[in-house]
Amino acid sequence: MPTLDALAFAQLTDDELTLVQRLGVVSTFADGDLVFVAGTARIDLYIVLAGGIEIQNPADGDRVIVLHERGAFVGDIDLITGRPVLVTAIARTATTAIRIPSSKMRQLLNQVPTFGEKLIIGLTRRRELLSQSNAIGMAVVGPTNCKQTNLVREFFYKNFVPFTWHEPNSTVGASIAASVDGVGLSPIVRLNDGSQTMVQPTLRELAEASGVWQSVHDEHVQLAIVGAGPAGISAAVYAASEGLSTLLLDAMGPGGQASGSSKIENFIGFPAGLSGADLATRGVLQMLKFGARMAAPVQVVGLVPPTDPADPIALQLDSGNTIHADVVLLATGVRWRKLQALRAAELEGAGVHYICTAVEAILYDSQDVAVVGGGNSAGQAVMFLAECCRSRTVHMFVRGVFGKGMSAYLASRIRATPNVRVHEQSQITALSGDTRLNGITYVTEASDVAPASSADIRSGAVFAFIGADPEIEWLPTTMARDAHGFVQTGIDALRSGAWPLENRDPESLETSIPGVLAAGDVRSGPTKRVGFAVGDGSLAVTCTHKLIAIKGAIRVLRATELGAVSL
Repeated sequence: MPTLDALAFAQLTDDELTLVQRLGVVSTFADGDLVFVAGTARIDLYIVLAGGIEIQNPADGDRVIVLHERGAFVGDIDLITGRPVLVTAIARTATTAIRIPSSKMRQLLNQVPTFGEKLIIGLTRRRELLSQSNAIGMAVVGPTNCKQTNLVREFFYKNFVPFTWHEPNSTVGASIAASVDGVGLSPIVRLNDGSQTMVQPTLRELAEASGVWQSVHDEHVQLAIVGAGPAGISAAVYAASEGLSTLLLDAMGPGGQASGSSKIENFIGFPAGLSGADLATRGVLQMLKFGARMAAPVQVVGLVPPTDPADPIALQLDSGNTIHADVVLLATGVRWRKLQALRAAELEGAGVHYICTAVEAILYDSQDVAVVGGGNSAGQAVMFLAECCRSRTVHMFVRGVFGKGMSAYLASRIRATPNVRVHEQSQITALSGDTRLNGITYVTEASDVAPASSADIRSGAVFAFIGADPEIEWLPTTMARDAHGFVQTGIDALRSGAWPLENRDPESLETSIPGVLAAGDVRSGPTKRVGFAVGDGSLAVTCTHKLIAIKGAIRVLRATELGAVSL
């Protein structure tokens, strides 16, 4: 682990120790006693009063990571998520510690806010440092050009599960494959503690093995959110903080399209920028802090509106379960359109990508790459790829005029970056390579100064961000949509002619199905920016309160009428 820093390893003051001790009990350990072992879920929080607690990494030969002494707290974000812990903790010398049960973590965070802030920041930073060490977590074995291997890596990345990646012909990769007779198969995944190795696992199996999966049962909640992008996560934060029972569902993991952004710089409060994955991690910890729950990977396959406006809406899941919710928020976002170039589908995951993070970029170190698209997502990918490897050339292909659909600060930065080459009024028509991409063919439209032309260039990868379509195939066809397929809300839903109620108009984010809201990119109208999605998420909670109150009023009125009739 890198040198300890003040954020990751902040210590409690004497006043904070006094406050925290009221919520826990004092535990004692002899030298060498196990405090907890790697693989244990829902560990308690330990704060050292005397002695020390040593943290060891079982994935790296039990290497000592840190020794926590007086005033230090033990653990990382798994204290909040409840997932199996990645490390082992052992007492060194006679040790006394405050032990706070995992069941009291929310109470602690809310009742001792100064420590709560210190704890959240410290836990998040520790996970960052552990991940950067590249010596902890799941071991993933598979070749660069394996689509399923890259899907596993994306799943772990989006769900902030630390992992290491190994080519099958590497020493570690070959050893793991041989241990399960998996030579020639991919992906192969070994658990952090080495207790299990899986060959070609499903995402659900990975989720269960890593502790990501939280069981979903038939249940009733006040707010069910479909989609864990910025809109869905922000809605979960605000709803849970206001006491609403909240369940967040996603087919892959938190972050949505934003998790594919290497750096977001135009979101308020983060002048230095942050990655989409960092934003998602912080948001998830925040919503869990307030009591919201998340289940992933799980797909919603159907929505059944109630016949009675006072009844809940039914969400049918691919697990066979049904969630009943007073209000449903659609925050499913969009998916990038596929690159329309010869062999693009064949080479998807083997050089063609629709996301650009460190997980993908590491596959193409020192290789020239291409980015397709003219919006902010494409621009962020260009800058990330150009800055993480100065020796490469990043080719940017824009069908129109560069900068027209991009934030001015980003366009200016791209123009000033020496290893970026912008191709205006150009598009990729064909890709080349055997089992992985190694070259592209592109055409440039004729202009006033030059005729139309075609050229070939070497490129190890193409990252495409070329327009998006809403993720709403599973919704009832009766739901009002605009000409591009995005969900209409509020006044647009009313004007669509599909709004069924005569006694009230839809709320500002309500779709043409009463009680079903839409927020973020899936909604017709708003600019596709993280800030707008977060704003929609908070507004959705205001709408939720109103809709729950309306349903409650209907029930009260009916009960009153029934009582009058019985009299």
